Amino acid sequence: MKRGTFKKKSFSEYKPMKRTQLKKVSTLKGGVSLKKSPLKKVSKQPISKIRKKLWELCKQLIREKYGNTCYTCGKSGLSGSNWHTGHFIPDAASGAYIRYDLRNLRPQCYNCNVNHGGAGAEYYRRMVEREGQKYVDKLFEDKNKIVNAYDHYIMLIDKYTNMLSND
Repeated sequence: MKRGTFKKKSFSEYKPMKRTQLKKVSTLKGGVSLKKSPLKKVSKQPISKIRKKLWELCKQLIREKYGNTCYTCGKSGLSGSNWHTGHFIPDAASGAYIRYDLRNLRPQCYNCNVNHGGAGAEYYRRMVEREGQKYVDKLFEDKNKIVNAYDHYIMLIDKYTNMLSND
């Protein structure tokens, strides 16, 4: 058995081509050649920045609408790091459609939101008591809607910015 007949590829042969490098000419059967045009990539803001901006808008709107009283335990006078905005349907369990929906958010104290994990049972009880069972059922129905997160977040930023400017 001969050794050393296998030629290793260099690192540059493994790297994927960038979109701007597509100016090479490829030949098809019959000798026809096509020149590929470079694709222009639309520059977008990273989704992390969009989410951060959207979360700040949500917090501002929720605090204006519901004040500084914890939705789950009723503690009043929330301020600073004790004043959180909690999710009825948890952030990790919700899709992009409901994550930043104002219907899903309420003010909570640090103890309820962090130490009690959102106090889900009490949150649910109060949500049904104050908003009604149909409201809660609609939220759970909307939880399963699938949307393009980036486009949905941009739309919400515009909507929430307009809401704040109208107040």
